[in-house]
Amino acid sequence: MEQKKTMLVIGAGIAGLSMGIYGRLNGYQTKIVEMHTQPGGLMTAWKRKGYTIDGCIHWLTGSSPNYNYHRYWEEIGLIDGMEIFDPEVFSRIEFKDGQVVNLYTDVNRLEKHLLEIGPEDEKLIKEVCSTIRKFARWNPTVDSNLGDNLKSIIPMASTMPILMKWGRQNMAEFGRLFKSPALRFVFGELWYPEMSAIGLMVTLAMLHNKGAGYPIGGSLPMAKNAEKRYLDLGGEIQYGARVEKILVEDDRAIGIRLEDGTEYRSDVVISAADGHATIFDMLEGKYLDEKITELYNSAPLFPSLLYVGLGVDRRFTDLPQMTGGLTLFLEEPVTIAGEKLEHIEACIYNYDNTLSPQNKTAIAIMLNADYTYWNDLYSDRERYDAEKKQAALQLVHALDRRFPGLENQVEMIDVATPVTFERYTGNWKGSFEGWLPTPQLVTKPISKSLPGLENFYMVGQWVQAGGGLPSGVMTAREVMKRICKKDGVKFSAKRNY
Repeated sequence: MEQKKTMLVIGAGIAGLSMGIYGRLNGYQTKIVEMHTQPGGLMTAWKRKGYTIDGCIHWLTGSSPNYNYHRYWEEIGLIDGMEIFDPEVFSRIEFKDGQVVNLYTDVNRLEKHLLEIGPEDEKLIKEVCSTIRKFARWNPTVDSNLGDNLKSIIPMASTMPILMKWGRQNMAEFGRLFKSPALRFVFGELWYPEMSAIGLMVTLAMLHNKGAGYPIGGSLPMAKNAEKRYLDLGGEIQYGARVEKILVEDDRAIGIRLEDGTEYRSDVVISAADGHATIFDMLEGKYLDEKITELYNSAPLFPSLLYVGLGVDRRFTDLPQMTGGLTLFLEEPVTIAGEKLEHIEACIYNYDNTLSPQNKTAIAIMLNADYTYWNDLYSDRERYDAEKKQAALQLVHALDRRFPGLENQVEMIDVATPVTFERYTGNWKGSFEGWLPTPQLVTKPISKSLPGLENFYMVGQWVQAGGGLPSGVMTAREVMKRICKKDGVKFSAKRNY
């Protein structure tokens, strides 16, 4: 096959790597430039004192080959050679009065458990679990041909009334339907209140089907797998290369300029980087319309995080192995960065021994954080570091109340703030997944091109609400199809040259 156009991709996160892979599979000469020193973007991890702190993956949509989504992962080699762990309990909530709610992955077991907790909500619980069962029969297609679409749509027919009823509701509104205080919290406040209520049911349906498992080893091996796939296809990556400007002539993207002044030319430019930096910095805000302006002025973001990693000389065999984490109501509230917390969420990796030395455990505590607070504090490094240390010590002490002796078993503490995520990934305001999938945003497609600019596209979590790994691959695949169509080439997800 004759070599076709050249393609420059900004960012080696999952979206950028996917774009590079699909570009190479369709014969394009591709180069990825990445400001960090390793692949993955937000799908990352880092090591401290023999422990691995995983900054991303908790479960993988379509982890089972029985799901059509799994084809994405096969195409980009994401989980090649990785073992998938499917938990019996997704997440666990421990209330101050001793009540415990387990979100079992088996919907029949979940229904029985929820009825025991909230018998006054029997009708609603049965309706929710019935909906989960219906979604469990749905296997979304990854292609756009009519036959696959019909196969995907037919099982969805029974869920249409539910989609019409709950699709317009966010989690907060949905939670208020429950009479049980415990279930009102679980379904209304445990996830982001602004998110669409349907998202939780779809996730629980996938968990029921063992289609949302956790790849043992976590994020970085997955990023390395995608990087290997891309390089094996003949792609090129330049690390430590921060893009300063997207070069434009006659309203056509023609290349990029790095901070060190190096320039590269190409036929097509794709940004898999931060959306705000791309539009307002690299392109100087010259290619906007009302929709884009409104999006960046008012659409809600996933909040930034305060991410505390712990290494503990303990195995936590008394807890279920839960990929969704433990939500713990505290005996006494703690104040972190000026905010009083009644409960915390901790991922206790007692199901992934690769993240810690033998017979020990890695823990990650994730707290929603105020980006402005930490960004302002960063100008005074002494105060910034002291605040990080104080936050970690308070959280360790709070965990010690639940797990006596833990304070003396902690061997490693590492704290990442919203500023940390912004510095290493460039993500606007430190947001870890872009736009929140509110009922309004999930029904409104976000353009993957900019008005008035030719030969330029965007992929990743800033052009698809909800973020996560699927958005990276799906948007890259879609853009590659558009490019192929424009060039008169039949798209292929297999090497066709």
